[in-house]
Amino acid sequence: MLNVLPEIGAISAIVALYLIATWKPRLPQHAGSGEDTRTVWQLIADVEAERRQREHVGRHRFREPAEQSTSDTRHR
Repeated sequence: MLNVLPEIGAISAIVALYLIATWKPRLPQHAGSGEDTRTVWQLIADVEAERRQREHVGRHRFREPAEQSTSDTRHR
């Protein structure tokens, strides 16, 4: 049994080297783009437009909404 061990190790090493040399990761590939697909540049433009829109909003956006009274009586 000990006489066969070097041959088994050599065969295992050869198979491992072959698998390492021929193995290529199979990365997912994009399918065909449809009608409503957007390019990277369109997405960047959308993000920039949203950022500009948020910058032009005043400080009132930090205020909490005023609570509205449900009673008809006035407090003096």
